This record gives sequence, C-alpha cells and structure tokens, in this order.
Amino acid sequence: MSPISCHSSAAPAMKKIFSVSDFIAFGERYGIDYRFPALPQYTQSSPVLHGDIEEIALPGGICITRSDVHVLQPYETTSRHSSPLYMLVVLEGNVALAVNEQTFLLSAGMAFCSQLSEQQTIRAHHGADSKLRTLSLGMYPDGGWRERLPVSLADEWEHRAASARVWQVPEFLLSGLRYAQQPGSHAASRQLMLEGIMLQLLGYALNLCQPATQKRGLPVTGEYQRLELIRRLLEQTPEKAYTLNELARRAAMSPSSLRCKFRHAYGCTVFDYLRDCRLARAHYLRDCRLARARVVI
Repeated sequence: MSPISCHSSAAPAMKKIFSVSDFIAFGERYGIDYRFPALPQYTQSSPVLHGDIEEIALPGGICITRSDVHVLQPYETTSRHSSPLYMLVVLEGNVALAVNEQTFLLSAGMAFCSQLSEQQTIRAHHGADSKLRTLSLGMYPDGGWRERLPVSLADEWEHRAASARVWQVPEFLLSGLRYAQQPGSHAASRQLMLEGIMLQLLGYALNLCQPATQKRGLPVTGEYQRLELIRRLLEQTPEKAYTLNELARRAAMSPSSLRCKFRHAYGCTVFDYLRDCRLARAHYLRDCRLARARVVI
C-alpha cells in the first residue's frame, strides 16, 4: 500500500470504503503524495478502495501493514519519506513500481525492498478494478529499529541494501504469511507470527544483497545479469512478440537453460512473467484512457 503507514500497536482490520479524504490524511501523516488520474475533479468523498487494512506498530519504529483490498479507482503514489528499509510483499494481484529510473513489476509471490530518501523515491501505480493483498514493512529513520535487530543484521543491511531489489519469496515463507493471516487468529499471536516472518524475509533479502562470490546455489554475476536483461526486456516492452529461442539468444543460453534458470531466479516461467507484464500494461493503458476521457467530458 504505502511506505511506513502505521499508527497503532495492533489495530483490528475493518472492511470499509477508503475515500480520497482518507488518502489525503495518509499523505499528510506519512509523507506520501497521491494522484487519482481518473478523478480530475474528485471530491473528498470519492471512493478509492474497499477492503481491510490492518496496521501494526512494533517497538523500535518498525511498522507492518497488511492490506486486503479491491481498487475502485486507479491511484498513484510517490514517497516523500526517508527510511532505512521499505519492503513490500505481494500475495495477490500486481503492483507496478518505479525507483528513480528503474521500473519493477511485482506479481503474487514476489517481494520488493529498498531504502528511501530524497534521492531515492518510490512511485507506484495501482490499476482500477483489481484485487490486492499485500504486506509491507517500514522502518523509521530515527535508528530505534536497530534495537529490534541483531547488531550484525542491522549493520549488514545499512551497508549492503541501498539499491532497490525484487525477488521471488520462498514457498516456506509464503506459507507462513498465509497461515498468520487466517481469519480468527488471535491479534497478539498474529502480530508475533508476522513479525517473525517479516524478519526472516529481511534476512533472505540480505542474502540476495551479498556479492555473487559469497552465494551458493544462485546464478553467478554475469549469468544473473543476463537473466535480469531478459526480465527487464519483457517488463518494458511486453507488447512485442517473443519466442523462447530469440530470448535464449539474447541471454547467450540454450532455450532449455533459459527456461530453467529464469524459473529458478524469479519463481515463474518466462511466458508466465510476460503474461503478467502484458496484463499490468493493459490495466495501466486502460486507466490512462479513462483519465483522458474524463478530462474531455
């Protein structure tokens, strides 16, 4: 949903309509700019989301936000906060993100993390008529979060995790997240489970930040860069027609090797990822057309 959005220790989730006025309040409290491209002349009561949002504030300025919502109107966000860490996990739906000049598309089962500052801002686009289930973790910049983490983990994170990163969440962590969010879970129990799983995610993300020579079982640097080149190509120009053989030549791999290694690195097949990119682009273009049509009207 949005970076560092929490205000209570374990606020119960409520299914409700979130209007423009709610978003304006969020923006004022948390340093986020919101835009509503399909509502050029919106009112404070214009509905944007319908669903549940649960906010959990942990000691040390660590905040977890759980969202299970249906997007009624497309909206865009731009962060104005500084934070040593913002992490987003997508459990259902798609989220399009941009960090400075980098663009990312997150589908179900993927995670994103980055540090935030005036020089490194996050922009997100959420399409209309889409279902989103997400979990985010944010840390305030006052340093209190360091008390909640082992010293070695806090130091490693600050030194290695400045750049934005996307990865596939391991199935064992996804299973834990789903279990922790089952209906009827006791609030305190759910809070402890979510905190533990999010810290495991942080540790997993930190491992991805290690130099390639320190990792085992992950692609070497050159190989990973070639895979990332293919992923970015599909993400940025999904409208083109691709074949596995063509993509394999671009990656300097055999078709079977690309198919296997892409799935290992990103958790889905090449053409499943291309399909998700095309769907996200279609939603974005539809929202833009709606916005232009409403301006004309």
